[in-house]
Amino acid sequence: MERHPGDAPHSATTRCDLVVVGAGPAGLAEAFWALHARPDQRVVVVEAAPVPGGWVRTEEVDGFRLELGPQALRPSDSLDALIAALGMEGEVVPASASAKLRHVGRGGRLIPVPTGPGAFLGTPLLPLSAKLRLLTEPFRRKRADVDPTESISSFVGRRFGRHAVPLVQAVVSGIFAGDADHLEVGSAFPLLAEAERQHGSVFAGMKAKARTAREAHRGAHRPKRPALLSFRTGMQTLTDRLASALGDRLMLGAAAERVTCGGDAYRVTLADGRSFDTQNLILACPARVSESLLRGLDRDLAADLGGVPYASLASVYLDLDAALIPATMRGFGFLLEPGESSEVLGGLSCSDVFPDHAPEGRFLCRMMMGGRRFPDLVDRSDEELVALATSTLGTYTGYRGPARAIRVARVHSAIPQYEEGHHARLERIGTRLRERHPGLRLRGNSYRAIALTGQLGTPTPDPV
Repeated sequence: MERHPGDAPHSATTRCDLVVVGAGPAGLAEAFWALHARPDQRVVVVEAAPVPGGWVRTEEVDGFRLELGPQALRPSDSLDALIAALGMEGEVVPASASAKLRHVGRGGRLIPVPTGPGAFLGTPLLPLSAKLRLLTEPFRRKRADVDPTESISSFVGRRFGRHAVPLVQAVVSGIFAGDADHLEVGSAFPLLAEAERQHGSVFAGMKAKARTAREAHRGAHRPKRPALLSFRTGMQTLTDRLASALGDRLMLGAAAERVTCGGDAYRVTLADGRSFDTQNLILACPARVSESLLRGLDRDLAADLGGVPYASLASVYLDLDAALIPATMRGFGFLLEPGESSEVLGGLSCSDVFPDHAPEGRFLCRMMMGGRRFPDLVDRSDEELVALATSTLGTYTGYRGPARAIRVARVHSAIPQYEEGHHARLERIGTRLRERHPGLRLRGNSYRAIALTGQLGTPTPDPV
């Protein structure tokens, strides 16, 4: 009698319809949607870690809710579908209205990011000449050939002027912990490059996209979506629910060691000797892990996967006195432009966005540092990181009350960087998978979508 994958003895090879390596958000979602479409198929998900979810992790400490990974989700059709399929509609928590307020650190102080035409005209972030250049962007000619490998800094400077570049560099450090001088616009922000290619203007393209989305939303009679959302017990609720839906198809503490191919099937061999044969294999792990798994199958493919660079990030979670919080800390948070004296990338006002993330009378702030610009910072001691976080917070926000460090968290080589050569790398990887390895797909944030929402959609036949 054929055994269920989760019950196979260590010497057994089990045949499956689908094997997923990696139980981060992408791997869990791929397996869930596959079973949602065909509940009778034999699916197994193997994960080396003792817990699922990848770097999506929520901790409860002294009444505070700490997000060690992504802080929130942006709504999308795919996320709506997943929440509905999991029956989680009643657990969604929208961000507060203040989440739209953001600040940029420049010259040792925080300046509000304009949220409307009036604020835009009055902002000191841009000189008058730069504001006029922004307003005339729809009339600026596009390049004869839109280059997806152009750097973000180059693209922004060309379309919006040099004064807009530092602002975008700060935004990039908040999203990628990366460097806008090296990230490819077509890989990191494909909608911007696509807007110019299709409409000749970023503003015109984004306006057309927003109009299409509004019309579709009205046609479906959906309520207005919040800008950001989380769940009653934090972000980990989503990955925990996905893991629960998979039941014993999910194998934790099961490290994949190598992938080979024989006959009509891929064989995934685990470190403990168990193995699984399948015609459909999804590697939903970091590219560097896929590189080690595929080295014996295809050295050229593995070499490309090993070329994806990563950034590390440290976060310091501070307990502050809510009664002493200055106006500059209201809203989502702040990001520092390059060239500021601090190595901090920015700070998130966690409990202003989600008030239940801090006890009554307290305020939770998450200070982030490291990334591509300061790669060695994450290896400093907790004491040094806390001192840097508290001094930067005081300098830029003016907070003068007590600050207690609740937690220092580090993620090493966690955030993929879509830098020079990424577009060409994905082209080579996709071609090699289609021509030499049918049935093998790569998923996760190493390739096309850094944001968590981008990892949760229904499966596609695309190899990468």
